[in-house]
Amino acid sequence: MRYLFDYLKMANMVKLVGLVDPGQVSSQSGTLSHRSKHLSESLKKADGDQFYLVPYNPGGHWVLIIVRPAKETVYYMNSLPNRSVDEDMRNIVNT
Repeated sequence: MRYLFDYLKMANMVKLVGLVDPGQVSSQSGTLSHRSKHLSESLKKADGDQFYLVPYNPGGHWVLIIVRPAKETVYYMNSLPNRSVDEDMRNIVNT
């Protein structure tokens, strides 16, 4: 994430992307309520057509959730084939 931030800064694109701390939304980070609240607080800071990158580890490997609050759109990026959306993350985003 640090490399990505540095790259965005160099390209003058920092305001386009928001980064969410994966330690605050991962399944080992507390209750569903706590994790949903952290994500909600992060998304409230969205500016215009900004989107947020939310790294998430459902167990065994990392996935990437991309949230576009202005368009109310969520993308779930999983490099493993034939995997469904993690229910825990679905609940966090829906809440």
